[in-house]
Amino acid sequence: MELLSYTYDLSNIDCHIHSRFSPDARNAGADEPQKIADTVRAKGLRGFIATDHIDVGHWKDFAPLDFDAYFTTWEKVKRDNPDLDIHVGLEVGYEKKHAKETARLIADLPLEYIINSVHYFGKDVFALGKKKAYAEYLNAVLASLDAPYPFTTIGHLGFAERYAPYDISERVIAYDEFEPILRKIAERAVERKIRFEENTNTDGEMRCPRSDFLRAYKDMGGVRPVLGSDAHVSARIGAHFDIATKFLDGIFG
Repeated sequence: MELLSYTYDLSNIDCHIHSRFSPDARNAGADEPQKIADTVRAKGLRGFIATDHIDVGHWKDFAPLDFDAYFTTWEKVKRDNPDLDIHVGLEVGYEKKHAKETARLIADLPLEYIINSVHYFGKDVFALGKKKAYAEYLNAVLASLDAPYPFTTIGHLGFAERYAPYDISERVIAYDEFEPILRKIAERAVERKIRFEENTNTDGEMRCPRSDFLRAYKDMGGVRPVLGSDAHVSARIGAHFDIATKFLDGIFG
């Protein structure tokens, strides 16, 4: 495993794309890998990173990811599309109880990029109310920064908002409301030289992460996030990158 460096230029690259190797993308009608490359080119992007799902302990109704087929397929796409900057990675779901098993699973894979994401952070956690539920999620993100495996990027910070059952006016994970733990997350990311992604799978609203967090993170020495569409079908590749670029320009210049 040799992950891309902290300083690698990922501008105008979609750093979070799913293909038919991810069960949810397959069920959504994801295109074949070469069609993904064709779509990236047609949208004027420099390249992309394949980041299909690994969530140990979940997806039990689906066959495990066939790593031999995965790397063989994507390496062929890289060879067949030399004009694009293509990398092969995974989106690795972090859960403390599965972290060591996850580390063993991915230890010997020829990965170039790993998104460390928190998707599962407590059963029925939203019933606890906003303050406690979001604290559970954010504490899981903080714990993920000490995962027993290497990673490149922290995925979609603010993910819990996507599924929270609260009124839209109350759904925000505001920096001033959760400042102590969000500050720890930002400080730890800076210390470890781990980037955030600005996840654009948010209907055009830039909230994963939000601007208040990013401004605080920048003040601590944080660097500009990469962009990831989290596309599960080709039509979503690069979605809202124009909005996201202006949004990040306003914070990071």
